[in-house]
Amino acid sequence: MLYGCETWTMRKADELKIEAAEMWFFRRLLRVSWKDRRTNGNVLAEKGTGRTLLSLVKERRLKYIGHAERNTKTDLMKTIFEGKTEAKRERGRPSLAYVDQVSKATGLKLQSISQKSQDRVIWRGIVKSSCAAANINPVDAAR
Repeated sequence: MLYGCETWTMRKADELKIEAAEMWFFRRLLRVSWKDRRTNGNVLAEKGTGRTLLSLVKERRLKYIGHAERNTKTDLMKTIFEGKTEAKRERGRPSLAYVDQVSKATGLKLQSISQKSQDRVIWRGIVKSSCAAANINPVDAAR
């Protein structure tokens, strides 16, 4: 039995938690205490890098979509894309649809995603271009 697609979606709060964890990792690597009152930009500049963990997570999610879509043994992605699950939706704001997040990340519609993900070379190009467009220049992130 499949439960809601909430496990597949990433909210803004989740993105903020990933970014906070990444900064915590950098601070631990550099042995910088929170009491030192150093800004995130200062820590990133000293490390000589930018925030890349969130973009890596998004890139791997898109790669997995192509992998699961090409899998002929199961119709998992078809079920998820159509949003037909056996779970009852809880009260409150409707959860984010996985299809909407993928469409926003790639700039493609559902039918186009299904077709283009069948060809591995084309899908890799789409993943690269969408991740390159979403990445922030490390120099800008340090400011």
